[in-house]
Amino acid sequence: EWTKYGDSAKITHNIFAYLNRHWIQREQDEGSNVCDVSTLMYQLWRDQFFMSIRNTLLDSVFSLMTRIRNGQVADINLVKSVADSFVSLGNDDSGIASKRMEVYEKYFLEPFIKSSVEYYREEADRLLQEGSIIDYIVRVSSRLQEEDDRVELYLHESSLKDFKDALNKVLVTRQKDKFYSEFEPLLDARDSLNLKRLYSLVARTGKGSALDPLRDIFSAYVKKAGLDAIKQVSGSEETGGAIAKEARLFVTAVLGVHDLFAGLLHDAFEEDTGFSKSLDNACKDFINTNAMCPEGEARAPQMLAHYCDTLLKKGSGNVRKAGAEGASDEDSLEAQLSQAVCVFRYIKAVDVFQKFYSQHLSRRLVYEQSVSSYGEEMMISKLKEISGVDFTSKLTRMFTDMTLSKEMSEEFKEKCRDGDFAIPFDFDMKVLHTVSWPLKAPDTKLLLPSELSSVCSRFTNYYQNKHNGRKLNWMWQHSKAEIKMFFPKATGPAAKAGYIFHVSTFQLAILMLFNDESGPGTGYDSPNGPTLTLEQISQATGLDNDMIKPELEIFCKARVLVSSNNKISGDSKFTLNANFKSKHLRINLAVSKKVEQKREATDTMRAVDVDRMYAIQAAIVRIMKTRKQLSHRQLVEDTISMIKLFQASIGDIKKGIDTLIDKEYLERSESNRDVYNYLA
Repeated sequence: EWTKYGDSAKITHNIFAYLNRHWIQREQDEGSNVCDVSTLMYQLWRDQFFMSIRNTLLDSVFSLMTRIRNGQVADINLVKSVADSFVSLGNDDSGIASKRMEVYEKYFLEPFIKSSVEYYREEADRLLQEGSIIDYIVRVSSRLQEEDDRVELYLHESSLKDFKDALNKVLVTRQKDKFYSEFEPLLDARDSLNLKRLYSLVARTGKGSALDPLRDIFSAYVKKAGLDAIKQVSGSEETGGAIAKEARLFVTAVLGVHDLFAGLLHDAFEEDTGFSKSLDNACKDFINTNAMCPEGEARAPQMLAHYCDTLLKKGSGNVRKAGAEGASDEDSLEAQLSQAVCVFRYIKAVDVFQKFYSQHLSRRLVYEQSVSSYGEEMMISKLKEISGVDFTSKLTRMFTDMTLSKEMSEEFKEKCRDGDFAIPFDFDMKVLHTVSWPLKAPDTKLLLPSELSSVCSRFTNYYQNKHNGRKLNWMWQHSKAEIKMFFPKATGPAAKAGYIFHVSTFQLAILMLFNDESGPGTGYDSPNGPTLTLEQISQATGLDNDMIKPELEIFCKARVLVSSNNKISGDSKFTLNANFKSKHLRINLAVSKKVEQKREATDTMRAVDVDRMYAIQAAIVRIMKTRKQLSHRQLVEDTISMIKLFQASIGDIKKGIDTLIDKEYLERSESNRDVYNYLA
C-alpha cells in the first residue's frame, strides 16, 4: 500500500507542477506556511494513517528481524520498505526538509536499535553461560559480520554507525575485561585465528584506547619470550667461550622470537601500527639487555658485528639457513644479511656496532677474507638505508683504498721490473688512509729479515717520491706471510715439497732467525738444529718478551719448535724440531689469540667512549652556536635529542659542558649560574 500511495503522490505532484513552481514557491518566499503537493500528501499519510499504526508496524519489523537473525527465511526487502517510508515522512509541517531524518530516527531507528540490543544482550548472556570465552568470540565475530553485511541492505546510510556502535557496545565492550584476560593464553597457544578474531572485535570499539591494553600485554609478552630465549642459549657449552659462536646463538635466538611475533603481527593484528610499535619496543628492550648482554656493557652490538663478520668471511659457512630452498648463494647471503639488519634496527648503541663492524671489515679486506664484494657492498647499502651516508662513509672509503692500493702495487712491481730489481718473493701491500681505517700503528718497531727489509725500503722510497709529505707506517701486526720449511726427517710429499706455514710477520721474523743461524740447505748444521734463547730472539727481532712469548707458545704447541722448559721463561731455549711431521702440507699458525681479542675489544670500547665525548661536545657547540644562550636543563634535553648514534648520559653531557667551559667555548651567565652563554 505504501508503494501505491507513493506512486500516486508522484502523479498528483506532477499534475500540480505549475502550482508547485509558481504560486507555492512565491508563498514560501514570502514566509507563508505552505508546502508542495507531494509533501502535503506525505504529511496526510503520516498524520491520518501512519501515527496510528506505527507501533504495530514496528512490532512486525522486529518480529521479522528476529526470524532473520534466527536463521529463518524472511524477506529483508520488507524491512527496507518500512525504513524508507520513515525517511520519506520526515518533512516538518512547514514543508521545509530541514529535519528530514527526524521521523526516521525517532520513530524507527531508536526503537530498532533498542530491540536489537535487547536481542543480542540475551544471546550474549546465554553464550557465556553455555560455553567458553573462545566460543563466545567465535560466535560474536560471526554474528557481527552477518549484521554488517545485512544492515547495508535495509538501514539508511546515515544510521549505520549508530547501529554498529550499539551492537559493539552490547557484544564487545561489556566483555572487554574477559577479552583482555584471554589474550595471553591465546598468545601462548600461538592461535593466530582466534587472536585475529579477538583483535577485530576490540578494534570495532575504537583502534585507539580500546587496543592499548592488548598492545601492552603483547609488548610485555614479547619481551619475556625474548629474554627467555636468550637465557636458554646463554652459557651454552656449544659456544666454548668463542665470541663468534655466542654471537650466532644470540642472533639466532633474537631472530626466532622476532620472526614468530612479526608473523602474528601480520596474520592476527593486520600490521596494526600500535602493535608494530609494541613489538619494536619489546625487541629493543630484550635485545640490548638480557642474560648475554648485561646492562651498560653494550654487548649486543658487538655480537651482531661478530655475526655479520661470520656471514661475510670466507670459510665460515652459513650460520643460519635463510631464503628459499634451492636459492643461489647470493640470494641466501642477502636473506641472511637482511635478517642481521633486522636486528640492527633494534640496537641502541649503534656507534658500538659501527666501530666493531669497521674493525671486522678492515680485517676481511686486508686479509682478503671477504666471501664476495657483492655481499660487502650489499650490507653497506642496507646500513646506509637505515642510518644514512655519514654512518657508512668510512666503510665506503675502505673499498676505495683497496682499489687504489691494487693499482699502486701493480705500478710498483712494474717499476721494479723496469729498474732491474727482482723482488725475491710474491709481494702484496695495501696503503690505507689513517682516517678511514680503525687500525693502530704498532707500539714496537720490528727488525725485519734482510730479504724483506730491502723490498719494504724500496717501496717506502717509491711511495714517498710519489706522494711527497705523506708518512708511511708499516702495520706489521696485521701483515701475513707464507713460508716454506723443509725438515730432514719428513717423509712422503713433505720431504720433497716441504711444509707451507701461514704465519704473521712477527712469526716470520722469528722463524727466519733459525734459518739464518743454520746456514743454507735444509736449515740444519747439526742433527739437533740451531738453538736460540728468548733474549737472542728479542734482540734480533726488536720485539719485547710479552710479544714474543705468545708466538713461541704457538710454535711449541704446533711442535715446530721445541722448548727447553715446559713453561716459557727468560732462560728458555728453543730449537727447530727435526722430527716435525704433519698430515697437512699447509698449516695456519697465524691464529688469533683470546688475549688479543679481549684487549682489542677493550681498546675498541675505550675508543668508543672517546668518540662519544667528542660527539657530545660537538652537539653542544652546534646547539649553543644557534641558540646563543640556554639553561642547563634545556641544553641537556637538546643534546640528548640531537645525538642519534647512542643514548647520551646526563653525566657525560655535564662532563662535556665542563670541558667546553675550560676550552672557552661556553661560559656561565653571571646573573644565573644555571644558564650558559656561547662564546664566539
